[in-house]
Amino acid sequence: METNHQQFVILGGGINGLSCAMRLSNEFPSSTIQIISDNFSPNTTSDVAAGLWGPYVLGETSTTDCRRWAQATHDYFLQLWRGGYAERCGICLVPVMECYETDTTAPWWHDIVFGFSKVSEHFKLQQNVQTAFMYITFTCEPSKLMKHYRDILSTRNVVFRQEHLQSIRCLERLDISANAIIINCLGMGSQNVADDAELFPVRGQVQRVKSTAVFHSFANESCYIIPNTDTVVLGGTKQKSHNVLVSPIDRYSIRKGCLDVMPLLRDALIVRDSVGLRPVRSTGVRLELECIVFVNGERHAIVHNYGHGGAGITLAWGCAGEVTRLVHEYGAKRANLQMKL
Repeated sequence: METNHQQFVILGGGINGLSCAMRLSNEFPSSTIQIISDNFSPNTTSDVAAGLWGPYVLGETSTTDCRRWAQATHDYFLQLWRGGYAERCGICLVPVMECYETDTTAPWWHDIVFGFSKVSEHFKLQQNVQTAFMYITFTCEPSKLMKHYRDILSTRNVVFRQEHLQSIRCLERLDISANAIIINCLGMGSQNVADDAELFPVRGQVQRVKSTAVFHSFANESCYIIPNTDTVVLGGTKQKSHNVLVSPIDRYSIRKGCLDVMPLLRDALIVRDSVGLRPVRSTGVRLELECIVFVNGERHAIVHNYGHGGAGITLAWGCAGEVTRLVHEYGAKRANLQMKL
C-alpha cells in the first residue's frame, strides 16, 4: 500500500477507535488520521467500564475469532505491565473468584488467564454456590489507557474532531480525501450510521467507591466487585434498555449485593454512579471491510469494527490488529488492480 499519502478516517473515540488509531499509526507512520466522534474520554461509554479482562455479552461472536482477539489483547496488557506502563495505563494484575449457583463448565478462555482452577469442594463457599473458579488476570482502566493513547497520538499526524454523525450520508459533507479508508468504531452509533438492525444496547450501571481494602475481584450471577488502581467498581446491571440515567433502584440492588459479599465496603467513600450502554450485536462482533459509494461518485473502503458488547476493552487491541490486516489486504488488492490497468 502507498503509505506516504494514506489517510484514515476513524469514526468513534472510545477504546476501539483509539486502539485502531494506535495500530494504524504504528503500521503506517506517514499516514494522516482523523478521529471523528460525538465524545471523547472521559465522556465515552468506554469510560464507564471497570476494564476486567474477560469476554462478556458478545452475542453470537465465533469462539475462534473471539479467542484470537482476546488473546492478543491479554498479551498486550502483559507487555505493558512488564514494560513499566502499569500505573500510566491503569493496569493491575488481580486474582478473581467467580461463583455460580449451578454446575458450570470452565469457560473456553480458561487457558489464556493465569492459574485458572476450579475451587475444591472442600473450600468453604457461599451458600447456594455450586461452582467457583479462581484465576489471575488484568484490569485495564479504559480512561487511563485512552489518555495514554491520546498523548501519543497527539504527537503524530492525528486530528481529533468532535462531530455528531446521524447517518453514513453525514460523511459526504466532511472533508474526506478520495482515497481515505474509513474505520467504523461507533459502537451503538452504528445502529444508525451503518443501518444495523442487529445492534441493541445492554445497559450497565455501576458505582465507583474508594477503598484500600480490596485486592481481588469477585463476581457471582447478581453482582461483581472489581478493584481498579484508584477506585473499586461495584456492579452491575445487564438490561436491554436505552436508559442512560442512574436508577436509584439499581443503585440499591448493586450496593446490597456487593455488601452481602464484602461487608467491609459499607464504609467505602462513594465516588460516582455511572451508566453505559454496551453495544451488543445479535450475530456477534462485526469486523469486516465493505466498499461504499458517495453521492458524488467517490468510492471508499470502510472497515466495520463494532458490536463488542461487554468486552470492548478485552477485544480492543486484538480487533485493531484485525482492522490493520484488512487494510493491508485491501491495499494489496488495489495495487494489483492498478498494475493490471
